[in-house]
Amino acid sequence: MDRDPIVFAWRSAKSRHAAAIAVALGLGGPLVGLGLLALRDLVDELLALAEPGRGPLHFLHLIVPLPERLGGHGLVLIPGWPLPESALTLWALGTLIGIALALAGLGWGVARLCVTAQAESVRRLREVAEDAILRSGPAARDDARALAGQVGAAIRAADGLLAVGILVPALAAGSVLLALAVAAAVAPRLVAATGISLVAAALARQLLIARTERRDDQRRLEGAALERGLTDLVRRLPAVRAHGTAAFEHARLGHVAERARRALTETENDLSRARAPALALAVLVPTVVLAAALWQAPAPAAPVSAGGLSAVLGALAVASSAVAAVLRQNRRRRAALPAFREIARATASLEARARAPRRLRAQSTPLPDGGPIVLSQVAAYDPASGERLIGLDLALPMPSHVAILGDRGSGGRVLAALIAGQLEPTAGAVTYAGTDLRSVEPAERARRIAYAGGEPVLMTGTLLQNLLYGDPAFADGSSPDASTPNARELEERLVEALSVTGLDHLVYGRGLASVMPRRLDGATASAIVETRGALRAALAADNAAHLIEPFDPARYNRQATVGENILFGEPVGSAFSEARLAGHPFTRAVLEAEGLTRPMTEMGLAIARATVEIFSDLPDDHPLFDAFSLFPARERGFFEDLVARQPEASGWRRGPAGQRDRARLIGLCLRYSETRHRFGLIDEAMEARLVAARRTFAALLPASLTGSVEFYDPARVTAAASLEENLLFGRVAGAEAGAGARVRTLMQAVLRERGLERTVYRFGLASQVDPRAAESGLSGRDGFTPFERAAIDVARCLVRRPDILVVGLTLDDRSAAEIMAGIERLRAARAGRGLVVCLPDECRADLGVPFDLVLRAERTTVVRAEPRAEPDAPAGGLPGSAALGQDTPPSTGPVRERTRLTAD
Repeated sequence: MDRDPIVFAWRSAKSRHAAAIAVALGLGGPLVGLGLLALRDLVDELLALAEPGRGPLHFLHLIVPLPERLGGHGLVLIPGWPLPESALTLWALGTLIGIALALAGLGWGVARLCVTAQAESVRRLREVAEDAILRSGPAARDDARALAGQVGAAIRAADGLLAVGILVPALAAGSVLLALAVAAAVAPRLVAATGISLVAAALARQLLIARTERRDDQRRLEGAALERGLTDLVRRLPAVRAHGTAAFEHARLGHVAERARRALTETENDLSRARAPALALAVLVPTVVLAAALWQAPAPAAPVSAGGLSAVLGALAVASSAVAAVLRQNRRRRAALPAFREIARATASLEARARAPRRLRAQSTPLPDGGPIVLSQVAAYDPASGERLIGLDLALPMPSHVAILGDRGSGGRVLAALIAGQLEPTAGAVTYAGTDLRSVEPAERARRIAYAGGEPVLMTGTLLQNLLYGDPAFADGSSPDASTPNARELEERLVEALSVTGLDHLVYGRGLASVMPRRLDGATASAIVETRGALRAALAADNAAHLIEPFDPARYNRQATVGENILFGEPVGSAFSEARLAGHPFTRAVLEAEGLTRPMTEMGLAIARATVEIFSDLPDDHPLFDAFSLFPARERGFFEDLVARQPEASGWRRGPAGQRDRARLIGLCLRYSETRHRFGLIDEAMEARLVAARRTFAALLPASLTGSVEFYDPARVTAAASLEENLLFGRVAGAEAGAGARVRTLMQAVLRERGLERTVYRFGLASQVDPRAAESGLSGRDGFTPFERAAIDVARCLVRRPDILVVGLTLDDRSAAEIMAGIERLRAARAGRGLVVCLPDECRADLGVPFDLVLRAERTTVVRAEPRAEPDAPAGGLPGSAALGQDTPPSTGPVRERTRLTAD
């Protein structure tokens, strides 16, 4: 790859850059020259008005003066058109206007060519980086990560440079030649003056740019020194207060600032001296040209007209601007060079690492349909984990089921990566039916030998897109639907993957918790509304109707907070979110109109007082504080101070401070729920007042805020609420233990009877995945547990239905019984196909169903281990299952019974 951004841009889109240069110079040059001729004639016409009786001028005539030895007569290139004075002025002005419009259109066309050229350069840069990263192996992760960062830095630094990096120097060269040509056409003696003026202007501009760069660098150093000094001062504050050293610190920082200032002053003086010649040249350049025009020695020369002199000065101004643009661009080029050099270095390094495997792939043959995986004198090192294996001589018959025992760090996962072709051996070879795995194209190898291991990676998108990751049909971000080719087969594979990995429960839970789509089809919306009544009937039949407190517009819901009762709906956007509800002007107006401002302020003060007292002995990071406190730990000090200085709800501070205190207390009150916090602050009379405030809120909501709240309506779906809330249309009463589980069990039965269970799974698969939240280890709507992330990685492999599945995931965080229960489901699904799994050492005693081969990773090698055999279990398979080696499809019956993802 080219290390210079301008050369890289040229080689990426030669035809577009060449077209832009040809259009700009081939059409723009003549247009500018024509404009200068029109300017010359217009100036001469203005001066001719003061000379009555002068003959008509020839419009746009071009005569090149010749020296005396060539006859002294001018060479007529364009004779021009004789026009009367009045007509010439109009023609000259019209020509200039037409040229301006033509140059505007020409500039648009050239800009389009440059933009497409830049897009082509960025595309090539992306492809170079993509190819290098995709070819990189585990040992090149650091280089790949550095390359990814440098590509972004290069694009930012070379913004615009990739578009006009070639065009600007070409325009500058064309402008200089045009200026010299105009000078020669007006008077040959002006050529030298024009050239000298351009050289002097370029040198002055370059000196100014260099001194400006030095000044800017020094300014950054001064800012960094000041920042370091003040940051260090903050760190020293305890010592300053303890020892009274404020004067010392003032003096110390003063010396630091003075040293930085002296260096900056020197560069600013240099910059001032560089500005002097630039300012002088602004006057000297036209003076030199004017002096050359008036110069008559050694012999009288043809006079230079005022119009000709104006044309020369105009051409000189255009050329000077173009030269200045080249110098500015060169400054940006120097700034972009380090990033491009680093990209070239990283790509060369990754290219060198991938050269040997690529040579093997050039001689590759298709991967065989079956055969043993053989490791011959293999040594391998995994830089990610630091694990190492040496001297491996193994033969794994396929299809078979193989278990690799060994705890974290034993090397078992290195062996799994070798078997899957994900880790290249440092010595020896890994072959599949005699074919070296390094010689197989990675995409073909991954399709036939799937690998779930290392660090499970989630992608931005839906859960379904994550499960189908790698299918080219959905690379554009789309999701499969009924019109997708082989939709039925794809659904069957998803059903199997969800059942085997246990993700069906996760998908079902995410489906219930997912917010309803804004564009929900009418049939589904009607079915959800009708299911509310069926669910109520089922709860009543099971004597569980008391477990749900429904949303009733005329009743206060004791399972909801005060704010939720007033809002009686779901906020859309941030206008009435929990954090902003108390401070919103409309909310305050409603509370004031209903006479609730003072009672809710007093209630908030009581809540703050009780919370401060209850949690006084608990630290801020205590889980009980996070679970039951109505304010976060970071606000604890504020409310402790407020309670201390405001023992009663009277005598509030005036002004903004008092208003802020009352707003914070009302916010506490709005987050209060009697059934959860049980401070005894809400009686029936208060409930009635809050319901009245609910009606006022809905009735007076201005039209500009109508879309900020979606109110609960028993006759329709609340799109801003979750599917579960829409089905319950109320809140689960938390007074009875296990109420939530009992309600959800009945809900699932009702959904199954009414054919809506598939809709729940569809919503769950359509739920969005946030990789940052998911990889943080936090569970919840946007997060996954480590086990769930691992299950998603295994499910991706199962959906592809590979010949061999290698599972090298870390399962140490689960008990041996849980692990083996999942392994039994996996083995049943992989009956007749190859399977290699890594298991922790404690699972050795639980290997009740014998594997075809059990290996044990010890230190830096792998040995055979004998599992505990079940006398009634046939070798090579689960009880009642087909023997390994027979091509029998895995059963998905239990999945259909539980999930109903497919129609019966």
